[in-house]
Amino acid sequence: MIILFLNNFINKKIMRMFCFNNVKKISIFFIFLFQFLFLYNQSIAQSDTIETNVPPLKDVFVNDFSIGCLLSYRHIGFSTDEIVPGQSPVVSQNGGNLIKYHMNCMSPGNNMKPQYTLDINSSAAAYKSATTQEAKDSIDVHPIVKFPPDLIAQLNWAKRQNFGFRGHTLVWHSQTPVEFFRSGYTSTGQRLSKEKMIQRMDNYIKEIIRLIHESWPNLLIAMDVVNEAINDNTGTDRTTDSEWYITFGDNSYIMKAFEITRKYTIQYGETQMKLYYNDYNTHNPNKADGIVRICKPIYQAGLLDGIGMQEHDDISYPTAEAWIASYNKFDSVCKEMSVTELDVTTGSANPSSQLLNTQANQYAMLFKCFVERSYKSGRGKIINVSKDGLNDQYTFKTNQSSSLWTSLNKCKPAFYAVVDVGIYFNKLDSLINYAKKLEEKDYTRSSWSLFQSVLSNSINIKQKNYSSSVSASSSLKDAYENLLNAINNLTKATNNIKNNIELSEYSLSQNYPNPFNPSTKIEYSIPKSTNISLKVYNTLGEEVAVIFNGFRVAGKYTVNFDGSNLPSGVYYYRLITDDYNITRKFVLLK
Repeated sequence: MIILFLNNFINKKIMRMFCFNNVKKISIFFIFLFQFLFLYNQSIAQSDTIETNVPPLKDVFVNDFSIGCLLSYRHIGFSTDEIVPGQSPVVSQNGGNLIKYHMNCMSPGNNMKPQYTLDINSSAAAYKSATTQEAKDSIDVHPIVKFPPDLIAQLNWAKRQNFGFRGHTLVWHSQTPVEFFRSGYTSTGQRLSKEKMIQRMDNYIKEIIRLIHESWPNLLIAMDVVNEAINDNTGTDRTTDSEWYITFGDNSYIMKAFEITRKYTIQYGETQMKLYYNDYNTHNPNKADGIVRICKPIYQAGLLDGIGMQEHDDISYPTAEAWIASYNKFDSVCKEMSVTELDVTTGSANPSSQLLNTQANQYAMLFKCFVERSYKSGRGKIINVSKDGLNDQYTFKTNQSSSLWTSLNKCKPAFYAVVDVGIYFNKLDSLINYAKKLEEKDYTRSSWSLFQSVLSNSINIKQKNYSSSVSASSSLKDAYENLLNAINNLTKATNNIKNNIELSEYSLSQNYPNPFNPSTKIEYSIPKSTNISLKVYNTLGEEVAVIFNGFRVAGKYTVNFDGSNLPSGVYYYRLITDDYNITRKFVLLK
């Protein structure tokens, strides 16, 4: 509406002023126009509308890992959501838009912790009202479990958005009612025996898995079964501050929790739910050793799938070396790893630009560690990276400017650094792999010598560890661009012409034959060396085949597509580059 008004206003003013040829009026008009645009831009900057002219993080890291967040429903709810009786009011009107745009999975903040899912009052009332000892004994090992309204609303929201969901958490020394470990569910009751506590744990976990399965089947991709069972610095078991340890008399409650959770995920058909041990300060060497100590027998028993690293990090710690050292320790005792609550604090509510740049470097260093060990790429075991909270306002580290987004959902320097790491690490990796296949005999000595020097430097930059004072994002970007130029400047030895084909535009030809059974040929051309993807999709937009995904030098190409594994039907093949995409339709007719 504002833009329409401004357009009509400008047209009328200009026509009137030029008719009278009034230079003074023209000057006044443009002063007014610039002031208006400045105020309009200021109003946009001061709103919490999200920026959609930036790459979604879930797309940047689509071939590496899923991108998630740990927060509560009140931060992401939409006005169109079905109301769950008793839910909290939404506090961030655009929070859901930010998360939906950038992410594809989430974890609850507090609402799945035992303090919120165990209905201690109802359990105590049922025990007290039981008229026989047999009934009391049964109730004493069958706690009443209910999901709070905010958790129900968040699970519903995740289901509607086709998000994956990480459960957090079942067994924890904190935020678990003391009454849960006492007979009759009262703080004055006698502490349960280990045997009775196992029965109570069994029925508690069973109810959690049952409730998930009945209303949100196959939604959960992971569950933090046990959280924070190891002390900082020493790597010893939590003892005196853990009701679980005190009641069991040792740390066997950890193994038992995994046994029970595995049993019920199998019973209810929720085997897609990976079972995790989760902790903070995992980069601490002694703590990492302690985590390995408790997780190794659980992993060997086939009960533990993953290790969660919370990563509430400082602006200059952990170092890349410290993070990698812990990753390498965990590598032997799990199938996958997730970063579950990532933030990097600046320590200031109003950080300087220099401090924000330092934060950006630290985020970039961490994401470089993550992406070069990503699960989907086959380079490692990092399968998910989840940010803590929504933005600088709604987060665990309040008033410390710890997020990728300001309190108004605007992208910070750290966001752009993370994006560049995701884009240019993978581009550089693909380009290096291509460059290694080139042969010296095909090129002149001088151009090959320069190329080899640039290639060697690019490999070093890709393998290097970075820090809060050295930017991984700009280093990777520069290395990619330098190597690409070196490849394009290679000169053929035979006729002293450059190793590129002079083409004026991109093209993607119609396949032949069409319809086809089961194979067909596709021709395409690219005017410059670049990363490309050529993929096949069904009519629902689902990817069904990858013909090529990687780096190509400029030239014309012919590829053969075999549809033997696909049913008859209409399909689409799409060519995508950094600055071009085109789609064509073909028919598989068997």
